[in-house]
Amino acid sequence: MIDQQCLAEITSNRNTGVEYEIALFYNLCRAGKLDTTALDAAISSRPDKSRSKIKKIRNQTPTSKILKELAARSLTLTDVSFETQNDEVGPADVVMTTRDADGKEVKIGLSVKYANTCSMNTTGRNFLSNNQIQDLSSKLPEYVKKYIAEMNKKYGGIANWFHKRKKSENTDAYINLIRDAVIANWANITNKQDLFSALFHADSPIEFWVVKYKKKGYSLNVKPASIDIKRVTDIKLEKYLKSNLSFTLDGVRLGKMQVKFNNGILEVSGKREPDIIEQGKELSYGSPFNSWNFSVEV
Repeated sequence: MIDQQCLAEITSNRNTGVEYEIALFYNLCRAGKLDTTALDAAISSRPDKSRSKIKKIRNQTPTSKILKELAARSLTLTDVSFETQNDEVGPADVVMTTRDADGKEVKIGLSVKYANTCSMNTTGRNFLSNNQIQDLSSKLPEYVKKYIAEMNKKYGGIANWFHKRKKSENTDAYINLIRDAVIANWANITNKQDLFSALFHADSPIEFWVVKYKKKGYSLNVKPASIDIKRVTDIKLEKYLKSNLSFTLDGVRLGKMQVKFNNGILEVSGKREPDIIEQGKELSYGSPFNSWNFSVEV
């Protein structure tokens, strides 16, 4: 049954990539023979571009793969819910309610990936000591000063800086400092088991599968990567690509984490007292520790 809260979420959610979740949810509702009249109206109230995108994604989302996996376990789809904002169901964006051969209810979540395999946003404070954060924060103004000089040289006045995220060697250099600090502190982290249980969703209250969209169609992983929590102390940490850290066990990469600023090294200020004023514009230092992307190798 599609409730009013779900319909309101379908109407108002403007998160990047939510169209993939809506399209999958819609097709599963149809597969479960749910009445989609109200859902059609909710989708119709979205902007034209979003509606068009949902329709396109629906066409590349046949539910046959999912239904086949359910049938292999003697499960019958009875209901579907849209849970993209509900952390209580683990990493699931869409939850299928099914019945087994004995009539027992079984819930299975679907975690939707479209542009990356990010499984969780985590904070750098899980990987750095307070002293390291203080030290890195004290160095940020120096790198921002270099960044401003770099932007002026490459792109001209400040009006050209924020239309689209610009690549910056000084941003990269600062992120590299953070990566060095994380690696240096890795041996000191005492709660690795709890941390990796969360990163790999080992504590998810329901089973979940991963739906990963491609240019055409999608792949379905009914056994997402997991980890033997007892072996987390054996995990090796090293730099990977330009801004990532790689987590490997026995030479196999289990996951990667992108170290990044939340909205760039410099942001248009929303504070009453900006950190700096450049060319008449009030600006704030970016947030380099608040939101890092952890991706499981799926």
